[in-house]
Amino acid sequence: MARSYVKQETGGQGRVPLEHFGLQINFCRNPACANFGVPPLSAVDLGRAAKISDGYRRVGSKDSEGVRDNLMSCKLCSQSFVLKSNRAVIEEFERQKQAYVLPERITCTNQECDHSKLTLLAGTDVSKHYQQFGRTAAGSLRYRCKACKKTFSVTQSSTIRQRKPEITETLLKLLVNKVPMRRICEIAEVLPAVLYNRIGFIYKQTQRYAADQEAPLIKGKHFELLRIAVDRQDHVFNWASSADRRNTKLSAVASADCESGYVFGMELDFDPRFSPYEIDLEARSNGDYKLAPPYRQFARFFLPGDYDQGRKPVEPESQLEDGMKLPGLGMRVHAEYMIMGHFQWLRWLLPNVDSFHLYLDQEPSIRGACLAAFMDLIAQRRVEAFFVRIGKNLTIDERKTEIAKSESYLAKLQVLYPDLTRWKIAKSVMTARYEEARRTHASVTDRWVESILPHMGEPKKALCYLTDHGAVDPAMVASAMLKASLHPVDRFFMQLRRRISLLERPISTASSTGRTWHGYNAYNPENAARVMKIFRVIFNYCLVGKDGKTPAMRLGLASRPTTYKELIAYI
Repeated sequence: MARSYVKQETGGQGRVPLEHFGLQINFCRNPACANFGVPPLSAVDLGRAAKISDGYRRVGSKDSEGVRDNLMSCKLCSQSFVLKSNRAVIEEFERQKQAYVLPERITCTNQECDHSKLTLLAGTDVSKHYQQFGRTAAGSLRYRCKACKKTFSVTQSSTIRQRKPEITETLLKLLVNKVPMRRICEIAEVLPAVLYNRIGFIYKQTQRYAADQEAPLIKGKHFELLRIAVDRQDHVFNWASSADRRNTKLSAVASADCESGYVFGMELDFDPRFSPYEIDLEARSNGDYKLAPPYRQFARFFLPGDYDQGRKPVEPESQLEDGMKLPGLGMRVHAEYMIMGHFQWLRWLLPNVDSFHLYLDQEPSIRGACLAAFMDLIAQRRVEAFFVRIGKNLTIDERKTEIAKSESYLAKLQVLYPDLTRWKIAKSVMTARYEEARRTHASVTDRWVESILPHMGEPKKALCYLTDHGAVDPAMVASAMLKASLHPVDRFFMQLRRRISLLERPISTASSTGRTWHGYNAYNPENAARVMKIFRVIFNYCLVGKDGKTPAMRLGLASRPTTYKELIAYI
């Protein structure tokens, strides 16, 4: 069943942010602790003879501005977590879900007519209620309501109102094959305004197509097990004003299926729907700047006023990187809320999965978001989460050396145990290493196990079992560790950089003050966000692998590759 929320009113600055639409993500993050999934009380008695108390205590102190560090510590396991706004998580979840819109519907536009409350999908039998009544000058179908006789039109072609619609396919091909924006205009002989207009159109078409193709997932397509890799990627954007030549840095989170390579979602921590100027004015008028971050109305945004006169926000994750600034257009979303919204969205998209194995980049915000979103499934032992750490900075020769060591070790074991397969030997080694890590380290996050099966893409790979509570068979844990990988999502990130000129690792020129001009990077993050989501659809439905299949075909969402023309003309 898809996740639903029941609204509960919030307000005030209490001991812990109140739940919002039934969601409360503030609780101990240790799956082995009795407080896991148990939120703190909104109010407790102070002192030794307290009658009302719980298993948590607030820690931290107030800064010079009178804003308290929003840290909560568990009395049972001593682990701490930063309080977060439940409202901001829901807002981010709704933003990421907004692309999943309903298809074109036919309904009478006369509000006084009974048929105005009746909506029928385009392409179905509507003859009982409506009569086809010719076409408009633009080519859209016109209908007449049989109840009130009023006429109205419904668009039947995605390319209506476009001059030279055949150019759109050319623009799309150039866009996803690393042609710079100016060169696209030159090759296709269009003005920049036309190009950006068509990018907006292509974005709407691809998101509509993806939403319809992924509808079976939401409606309950069944999977016994999904192994999903989750990682982040940073992107730098050029300055748009000569008055402030600092760059803007944003992050994108993505999740990909380890078996099919299908990318379930990609989201940039940027919301183009809001104006920094207007949000800043409202935040000043509603008192947001006087509140601790998790109690603010605009908790999910980087607020401009937090950086006035060089003031640094209390929370480290709210501080901008050196030499960076906020976007001039749109609002930057705090990465931890973007990631939390992504995991909530992932649960909403995949409601009928028996169990998940989640492989996460080694980052506290990703771990916290995962445990908060899947708390109930973790308690039911339906979700197992692992950190994956690899030697990203190793040279080619160093990678080859690490792989040679593992291969040599496995070869010696195969000589000693000739009756066992390579997989069984590797599993036995990983089981022993995992049991040793459990004996020598009390904290779950310290129990790192080096993989016996690294490869060139993930050298010196090590795993950490985040949902370890001691009740799972070590051999099953070892098997999951051997299959753990971030390669599917990292491969998508690599393709994104290699095929989209706006997002490639830039050829840059640096000034003496540390500012960097990135030759091909975007000025407006909204264009980059659109291109990212366009490419996700192209990657999933159009690009075939060595097996002749697309990721969507492997996952069972498509029977053949989709053409660019079909995406553009999709209704």
